[in-house]
Amino acid sequence: MNKTTIHDAYVNYKSEVTRYLSQIVKNQQDAEDLTQECFIRMMNVSADIPEERLLYYLKRIARNLAMDTFRKRTRTLKRDSKLEMQTYHCDTSELEISEGVNDLVSIINNTEHRKILELRVIHGYSIKETAQLINRSEGMIKSSVFHAVNRIRAKVIS
Repeated sequence: MNKTTIHDAYVNYKSEVTRYLSQIVKNQQDAEDLTQECFIRMMNVSADIPEERLLYYLKRIARNLAMDTFRKRTRTLKRDSKLEMQTYHCDTSELEISEGVNDLVSIINNTEHRKILELRVIHGYSIKETAQLINRSEGMIKSSVFHAVNRIRAKVIS
């Protein structure tokens, strides 16, 4: 677009674009800033826009800029609210935690499943290591842990 077309568009449509943006963003200063950005974006367009479509084109740019601004503010508010969230530290002793875990493991009646669950969860052995320790297949270890966890869930939820 040439400079005279941009100048004429600015003179003719600035107030209408500002009014349009003011209705969207509900803030006159933001609307004026976005109007300036709208005309800057129009200057960077290489295609010629017919005069009868120019106002529509400007309003489309303005709407997109307003939406981008809303999205940016929402992201900023979410990020800031996460930063301001208070975190509470629980001074739960290791003994209390291990007692809780032992209580959950004691729900399991099958001694082999209980042993497997203790090795996997409490002692932190891998599936392969657990299988070697109790001389069972890895599939059997996975199955036992699965069934033991489901039994614990069923007991705790009910």
